[in-house]
Amino acid sequence: MKGLSKFVEYAFIILFGFTVLSLLTSMIYTYYNKTLERNINSGLKQVALQTSDAILKLYDTGQDIKAEPENASAVIVANMDINYPNNIGGRNFEVDLISSPGIWVQVTNLTIDSEDANIRKETSSGAKILVKTTQDPFLSYEYPLPNIAIDIQGKYTSGSNDTLSYIKYNYLGTEHDIIVLGDFDFIVGVDTIKYD
Repeated sequence: MKGLSKFVEYAFIILFGFTVLSLLTSMIYTYYNKTLERNINSGLKQVALQTSDAILKLYDTGQDIKAEPENASAVIVANMDINYPNNIGGRNFEVDLISSPGIWVQVTNLTIDSEDANIRKETSSGAKILVKTTQDPFLSYEYPLPNIAIDIQGKYTSGSNDTLSYIKYNYLGTEHDIIVLGDFDFIVGVDTIKYD
């Protein structure tokens, strides 16, 4: 009987040690995750503020430059490199510039080539910068831009072109200004909305 009680005692000590070790490991893992998320959120906010500052500086510069593009053409009047970090908290990230939805707030149904198109519901009416991680943990930070009188568009992903461009373009005899982040092949805009 004495041998059995020693076995139970050792088993209890091993079980207690395993439980304490599991709790300690869980606490360290939770602390690590919370610290990582806090650092990533701070980095996302910093990138959003850096982008906002660059957009406002480029906007002021671009407004002062006079250029008159010909019909159906565009002119890049100013560029600015943002110099984003390689990663945020060891995670890749992306930056999206989202223009004020304007007329998109009023559109409920949209058909393109006889197929219904999805319309993303916007929660705010102003232009904004969306910075988000592309790896776990998936976190994002949305930063509203102050009212600027031109559209913004473009996307940056880790390792790609992080240049902002101020572009003046002429479409059907009307001149427009836009700020674009990264590489672009075309400028997106709404010309007309037709109701059926």
